[in-house]
Order: sequence, then structure tokens, then C-alpha cells
Amino acid sequence: MNKRKKLFRLIGIALVAAFILISCNIAAIPVAPVSVTATQAPAASPIAPTPTLPPAQAATASSAPTATTTVAQTATSAPTATAQLTAQVIPSINAYCRKGPGSGYYEITYLQQGTAYNVIGRNSLNTWWLVQAPGNVTCWMGDPGATQQGPVDQASIGLVQPLPVTPATFVDSYLCNTTLHTLSVAFNWSAVANVTGYRINRNGTQITDTVSTATGYSDTSAPTGVNLVYGLEAHNDYGVAARITVSVPACD
Repeated sequence: MNKRKKLFRLIGIALVAAFILISCNIAAIPVAPVSVTATQAPAASPIAPTPTLPPAQAATASSAPTATTTVAQTATSAPTATAQLTAQVIPSINAYCRKGPGSGYYEITYLQQGTAYNVIGRNSLNTWWLVQAPGNVTCWMGDPGATQQGPVDQASIGLVQPLPVTPATFVDSYLCNTTLHTLSVAFNWSAVANVTGYRINRNGTQITDTVSTATGYSDTSAPTGVNLVYGLEAHNDYGVAARITVSVPACD
């Protein structure tokens, strides 16, 4: 009986020793570390987490207009600036500036070639312009070669004082005394409106300026031995009508 117990005890000790030896051998086996390279397991790119807003903030953020929408609305609603040009004319030559739109009106001043003058009025044909001249003078300029810039054709039609018209008749009668070598010439003409007087010229030289009610004149000192040309002009404070002429032959 004792022998069996000893035998079982020895077997148990042997088994325990064998188990301990096996355990030590397993623990001593080296385990190779595993390295993960980029080719074996590429690292995933980090993804930033999307912040989660509270419900109130999320509703506000979703309803707010974007920057792109604001810029587009501003660009569309902004008015386009338009340059407002001044109506001006630039004479092509040194030009007279007159009391009215026509060469029959008296000259007030003259305008410099190449200088721009502001337009404050025009005639209906847009061929004469009421301009602002130096010295706070307003006068009319007509120059077919003038340069227009700005809304000249939109200027208002200027108020013009009328000139007298050319008399419808201008007749003469003369008396040549060949013995005394004297010549007298008498004239008659038709009256016109808007007149302050009538000028009579002889061979380009004024010999008289009558009153507005006159309709005749006598030249008692006409020269002899030369052909004569008489001219009649009706005039007022703004200018003169077109001249009308008659011819008288030389008195020998």
C-alpha cells in the first residue's frame, strides 16, 4: 500500500516537472514583431468630424444667405453710372459771335478757333448756337465746320429778336445837267416793320441814315463822270436786312 502511494507521488511529481519544463520552453520561443508598412496597410487620411450644431443654430445657418448670393444681388441692383457731358461747340476758325442766328445780326465779340464754348441754346435747324462767351457774354455763333460735343441738339430753342426785312421796292430817278455838270438822284422805297432807320450807301460809302418813318431821299451832290451804285439797308438795334441796290449811269 505504501509502495503505491510512493509510486503515485513520484508520477505526480514527474508530471508537474514535465509541465513546468514545457511551460518554460514555450515562453522562451521568440515572437517576431510585425511591422506594418505603407504598402501593406496604407494609413487612411484623417477626416475632420463635422460639427453638429444645436437645432436653433442649424436653422439659422441654413436660412442665412451665402456670400455669393449677396454679391450677385448687390451687383444687379447697383445703378450704372453715366457720364453727363456738357453741350459745347468748338469753332473751326476765329468766328464772330452775334446778337442773333444770322450774318445780318450785329457782331458782339469773336470766338477763338479750337476753344470749346458751352451751348445754352440753338436755332431750330441746329446750325446756330447761343453760347457762353468770355466776360459773361451770351451770343450766337454759326460755323458749318464747328465741332459739336455733348447733347448740343438737345439744347432749347433760343429766343431771337427779329430783323427787318428787305424793302420790296427801291427806285430812283436822276437828273443829269451836262452844262453845269451836276447830278441829282431821288429815291423811294417801301416801308417795312421792325425798323429803326434806313441807311443809303453810294459806291460802298454810307451817305445817310434816315428815320424809321422815311420812305424817300434825294442825293443832290452825286458825283459826275462815274457810274454809281446805291444801296438801301433797313436796320434796327439787332442788325440789318439784306441790302437792295440800284444803279445810276455816269453823268458827263
